[in-house]
Amino acid sequence: MDNEQLRVDETTVTMVQVDGPRRQVYINFVDLRYVQDILQETKGHSEYKHTKGEISSVNIEMVGMGTKRVRIANLPRKLAREQ
Repeated sequence: MDNEQLRVDETTVTMVQVDGPRRQVYINFVDLRYVQDILQETKGHSEYKHTKGEISSVNIEMVGMGTKRVRIANLPRKLAREQ
């Protein structure tokens, strides 16, 4: 898959992580709607054409990384933010 097939603009991505042994790629987007758009357009499946012509089926899914809130003790006041 190339970036045109998935329509992934580099400005929408904050991180790409490749897990070689598992043959998985994780893409962290700046906004959840980019993930939803890709899943809707691809219906969760695509194909990858290897340089030798072999075609592999690729699953596209959202993983639940989520956001975690942590507390930090002794944070200087000028860095602390009220919520």
